[in-house]
Formats: sequence, structure tokens, C-alpha cells
Amino acid sequence: MPFRSKDLLQSWLEEFAASGAGGGTAYVADQEPVDGVDSGLVIFPLANATTSVYLAPIAVGVPDWRVTFEAQPEVTELSPDDVYDLCREIANAADLCAFLQRKSVEHMAQLAGEAPSA
Repeated sequence: MPFRSKDLLQSWLEEFAASGAGGGTAYVADQEPVDGVDSGLVIFPLANATTSVYLAPIAVGVPDWRVTFEAQPEVTELSPDDVYDLCREIANAADLCAFLQRKSVEHMAQLAGEAPSA
């Protein structure tokens, strides 16, 4: 079974959304498998910025995830309220990234036949 299949990541996103742990409309991107293994890529659209944000594991077989902010194509000017909204969006992206990392650690432990560590 691929380590991070689209179906597995989608189930994790649904679990995160059902927990009420944050907003956002994150989705799993369609990607070509690398060496037969899905690499995992989650897009996290921001409503209050023009930059693209995505979440991805740092390497195949490693449970650590990172949030990546791509270069912004244009200047963004925001009101104070919009900045607060953007901060909430970024906090939600961080929460989702931490959740995906925890799920990856648990998943790796299950694949190895071990109990996850606390």
C-alpha cells in the first residue's frame, strides 16, 4: 500500500474537518506517484492572500510535514480585519500540518506493527 495515497490523505482531511479543529478548504492534489509511491500534497487555499500555500511531507517515508508559501505574484494590501482573517487561515494551515504529521507518525507505526508513541 502506498504510504500517502490520495485516499488515505483524503480520509485524514475528513477526520480533521470532522474534529472541528479549524477551517479552510484544503484538498489533496492529484500527483503522479514517485517510484510507485504517492508523495502526498495538500493544497490549502487562502482567501485573504494571492499566494499559493501547500502542505507536503519533507520526503518519502518520513513523517515530517511542512507548510510552503509560494512566491506571491502581486502585492497584497489588507485591512486590519483582513490581516486577522489571514492570521487565522495561517494558524489553521499550521494546525492541519501538525495533524498530518501526527497521522503520519501513527501510520508509520502501524505499518511497522508498533504502537504509536505519545
